[in-house]
Amino acid sequence: MAEKQNILNFVALQREIENNPIKPIYLIYGEESYLHKITLDKFKIRFAEDKKSVNYENFFGEDLDFNRLANSLHTLPLGVSSQCVIIRELDRIKAPSLQRLNSIIDELSFSDDNLIVLLFSNSKQIPQNINTKKILKYGEIVSLSKPGVTQTRQWIEEKCRKADKEIDEEAIYYLQRITENDFALICNELEKLFTFLGDSIPKINKEILIKNIYGLSEGNIFDFVDAVGERKTGKALSLLKKIMESGEYHPLQILAMLNRQIKLILKIKIPAGNSKQNKGGKNLPYFVVKRLMSQSQKYKMDEFERIFNYLLSAEINLKTSSLLPSIVLEQLVVKITK
Repeated sequence: MAEKQNILNFVALQREIENNPIKPIYLIYGEESYLHKITLDKFKIRFAEDKKSVNYENFFGEDLDFNRLANSLHTLPLGVSSQCVIIRELDRIKAPSLQRLNSIIDELSFSDDNLIVLLFSNSKQIPQNINTKKILKYGEIVSLSKPGVTQTRQWIEEKCRKADKEIDEEAIYYLQRITENDFALICNELEKLFTFLGDSIPKINKEILIKNIYGLSEGNIFDFVDAVGERKTGKALSLLKKIMESGEYHPLQILAMLNRQIKLILKIKIPAGNSKQNKGGKNLPYFVVKRLMSQSQKYKMDEFERIFNYLLSAEINLKTSSLLPSIVLEQLVVKITK
């Protein structure tokens, strides 16, 4: 089994491909198939940048043709400088065939740079019985598990930098919130954003992000929950009206966002001496914590039980009452903020 510290994550692999010589073999595993596609595309881009003429040979675990594989590993087609052998679905190879594959890999000397072997597995763990020592001696093992909040933030920054865009911390935070840190959605939204902005706008802030995603320059859900947190009744009602008219959110989604905001305010208010909490733990950037700390000063501890009762009643009314959702939410905003 490979040592944990020798395993690259998605962000580390992207940097490896960009900045270092490509190694002759990589074992890449993880259930995020979208990340597999991005990784393979990244290799192809790097080969193109290096002006390499590469022949790609694809194999699939369940139907692995060992004769063709052996030929591909040892014979370089005419007219190309490199051979890239891609074996997918490594996790579907049965034990006897995997042993045979191990033997073939063990026989490779990797003495020149005209052969690159990419092994892809869709499993959460490193495939059992694969010769990781040989792979680590000449190449890398990569875990493509779903990137966490921090890894995704780093990737967003790098993605924007390569597109000659600067993105501020607030915009990153809201992009991750909107997409629930779904990597495929983030990629899609960024590509749309780059196309929309072109070369005219070099910096991405929260307002540009929200407008691009929702078509709203004002009245977004985040400004709304902040207005409630700040107990600005008039502003909150005005923003709520715009949100309801836009139809972008279901009333229960709006309620869930309000509930989350109140919980965050309470969380900030309770641990007055807990520095980790006051810094927002691992998931909240400082600018969000600072805003929540300001909002928490507008609430007394004995108010929260009543506010959560308001939220619960609003949920029941939205699900069962004949009242218009807009009226239910307007009444809730007034009760919380007054």
